[in-house]
Amino acid sequence: MATSDSNSSVQMQISRVAVKAPPFWRADPLLWFKQMESQFLMAGVTQDATKFHTVVASIESNILEKAAEIIVNPPSENMYDTLKNKLISSFTDSEEKRLKKLLTNIELADKKPSELLWEMRSLSQGKVSNDVLKQLWMQRVPTEMKTILSVSEDDLNKLATMADKIADCSESEICSFSPPVNRLEEIEKKLASLCTQIESFRKSRSRSKSSSSKRSHSKSGSKAKPYCWYHLKFGENARKCVAPCTYKSSTSEN
Repeated sequence: MATSDSNSSVQMQISRVAVKAPPFWRADPLLWFKQMESQFLMAGVTQDATKFHTVVASIESNILEKAAEIIVNPPSENMYDTLKNKLISSFTDSEEKRLKKLLTNIELADKKPSELLWEMRSLSQGKVSNDVLKQLWMQRVPTEMKTILSVSEDDLNKLATMADKIADCSESEICSFSPPVNRLEEIEKKLASLCTQIESFRKSRSRSKSSSSKRSHSKSGSKAKPYCWYHLKFGENARKCVAPCTYKSSTSEN
């Protein structure tokens, strides 16, 4: 009879519990269970069976299949812990894989510097010293930010907070700055206009020189003397004549 009353009490507690479970975090199942346990604490849930069935009811079927044998045939004791350990081990990377990701694959991308640090700490799981972690983290922040942070002697947590503030300032400056639209296109248009002006000036100078040459030739032709040098110098007394020469002596006219 006592067992029946105990089961009835468990069922009543299960029905009363309203725990809002977040989506299961494949990347960090241990943290997901920590959040669930905080909700159990806030809701006053202490029964093992209640925790077990709350988790089973909250997780997607493609996640639960990793622990199908436990769900179908749960143990008589420590149901919740057995399910928890199974899911954590199924979705947690091996130590070697985590360290490889920490050393080579993780990047800042669109994360905040502090978020990157948190992710790197999670991957290291205390197996990497703080100095080494700082070096790895500094390698992944922008060069300008690294230059500023390198002069500070603050601990890594404070450096991450400072890096977040630097990142926020940089984003606000980028947002407030409005560069000219299509700057390169504008420069190309001005260059093309300048080339057109130079070409126009060159053609104008060419036409001006040609016109000046024609006028000069015309003037020199009109001023040219019809007499040869001898007749121009000695007139009637010239003893020689060099063609072309249009001089006519008075004697020949007579």
